[in-house]
Amino acid sequence: MELAMKISLKMLSAAVLVAAPLSYLSAQPTTPVGAIGTADSTSAERGLTRAEVRADLAMWKRAGMDEFWNKSETPDFYSREYKRAYAEYVRLRKGGEYQQELDRLKR
Repeated sequence: MELAMKISLKMLSAAVLVAAPLSYLSAQPTTPVGAIGTADSTSAERGLTRAEVRADLAMWKRAGMDEFWNKSETPDFYSREYKRAYAEYVRLRKGGEYQQELDRLKR
């Protein structure tokens, strides 16, 4: 009986060791925390090109977002100025300006 109990306990332990990491992986969010949702799903799956990153950075700077991050402190995300600049960044990023910048960088 004691041998059967030890074997059962070992099998249970092995099952937990296999199942725990799998359940952890399946519970992970598919979108990173803090993602703004401006990238399409295909670019997220394949990764971004250097030109895409540079075009996005250009939109970030054009909207004035870089001004909020030039300080040693975290910006006030709730300030009117930050929200206005962020809205402009999202507009630029989703609009034709981003595609124009991307085309320019690909040349």
